[in-house]
Amino acid sequence: MKSLKKFLCLILVLCLGLSVCACDGDTELPEEQIIYYNVDFEPVTLDPQIANDSSSKLIIMNTFEGLVRIDGNNDPIPGAADSWEISKDKLMYTFHLRDGLKWSDGSKLTADDFLYGIQRALTPQTSSPTASTLYSIKNAEKINTGKADISSLGVFVRNSDTVIFQLEYPDSDFLQLLATAPAMPCKKSFFEKTAGQYGREDDKILCNGAFYVREDGWEHDRYIYLRRNEEYVGSDNPVPAGVNITIGETPNDVCKAISDGTIDCGEITSADTDRAEKLGFNLTGFGDTVWGISFNSADELLKDEDIRKSLLSSLDRDYILKDIPDNCMATENIIPDSAQLDGKKYREIAGNISFVPAEFPDKLLTKGLKNSGAENITNITILCSDDEKTQLFVNNIIETWNKFTGGYFNKKPVPISELKDRIEYGNYEVVVAPLTIQGNTPLSTLELFESTSKYNTAALENSEYDERIEEIRKNQVSEEVERIIEAEQYLLDSGIFYPLYIENRYYASAGNVNGIIFHPFGAEVDFFHATKTVE
Repeated sequence: MKSLKKFLCLILVLCLGLSVCACDGDTELPEEQIIYYNVDFEPVTLDPQIANDSSSKLIIMNTFEGLVRIDGNNDPIPGAADSWEISKDKLMYTFHLRDGLKWSDGSKLTADDFLYGIQRALTPQTSSPTASTLYSIKNAEKINTGKADISSLGVFVRNSDTVIFQLEYPDSDFLQLLATAPAMPCKKSFFEKTAGQYGREDDKILCNGAFYVREDGWEHDRYIYLRRNEEYVGSDNPVPAGVNITIGETPNDVCKAISDGTIDCGEITSADTDRAEKLGFNLTGFGDTVWGISFNSADELLKDEDIRKSLLSSLDRDYILKDIPDNCMATENIIPDSAQLDGKKYREIAGNISFVPAEFPDKLLTKGLKNSGAENITNITILCSDDEKTQLFVNNIIETWNKFTGGYFNKKPVPISELKDRIEYGNYEVVVAPLTIQGNTPLSTLELFESTSKYNTAALENSEYDERIEEIRKNQVSEEVERIIEAEQYLLDSGIFYPLYIENRYYASAGNVNGIIFHPFGAEVDFFHATKTVE
């Protein structure tokens, strides 16, 4: 009995020793960790076929998986499909699904689910705001505009494990497109049971991605809790146990929120990068935001092209840009340097395209005022963000324009969230606006000025411009270049958007957090490989 007691005591001592050792190192395995994040606004819906706001798209990226995924280099890699073939004319794509694919409820996922998801996106009754991104698929545009039946769609299923796409025209970005929300799968039987509430509540969502929305894990306007999808099948397994996403205004001090563990990562301003580095944070930056001057082209006075061009021609760029924000770089181009066309940098192909000032801006102003039936320019407000540096160079613009016109310009500084809202609803006269590009092609920038775009900083409604953009979508890359150059030159020459500087958009994560993929062009964050060292 004594020997047994000694043995039990020895076991107890060893267990205590192991627990002490554990306290000296990591106390939590990666697969047991929860990552903390914050989104500014409540997701509108987690229905991939109709979601279009940044909060919804971020969560969909982590809870759904397309035929392909996008890796840390923004290249397409196998997703739900483990292989594919592309025809020589680049008009036929054949995808082979992985074995054993399942939905988060354990039911089988088949090629029909991908077909149904795309059919839903293109059916006119769905009113998908992103349906036009699928127009390279044969008959997609005709179906979406009610000119053809869904049965004519160029998407076919062979057996239950092969999806075939027939394209209307070659699309160099087609693989990347299949990783976006409207191309996600949808299980028809589940969708129909939700009776119009698909994607609106935690029990009305069926996921196939690395994570799923936990039961009772969505309290509107407060939080969404994601948990690792144990039914997920892929070349790798998702790492963390889950992601807790709080909903609300971004903390006033993101760096502090990361330091105290409220969140593990977040978007910071370029002005906070030095502080973030001193705190030992990991930083990722993207030059995907172009700031510039836009006039509301629906305004009775500013819709006149001569007035816009005269005001821009009066500016001394060196003078107004002497106070641009830190970590920003002056630019004369609307399409950023990061844009690529058929694997090449667009700027290297197109060269520098900039606004050409009028030789006699005062005469142009007189002409514009006469055309508008106005005697002079009075009491025009420039909308801008409320940070100190932006206000400094807006002051320089105001000083120049007041002197040039003899009128009265003033400024209205607002938080960046309000600035974006007022642009969307056309509630401004002149705005110093950010263009956050949604893709890495020149077309992604040009599309922001289409009549239907909510990011249209000039409220431009020009059918000829819309038709020109549609032509670019439909033509071969070799035929696109001249049209793209013409479209960019039009936006500059007509005073639609006057570029000022490129801002690097930064993400910071705590020094002990690794593996999170931050994507440019759309502010999406992938938590698939996220880990953090816990001491």
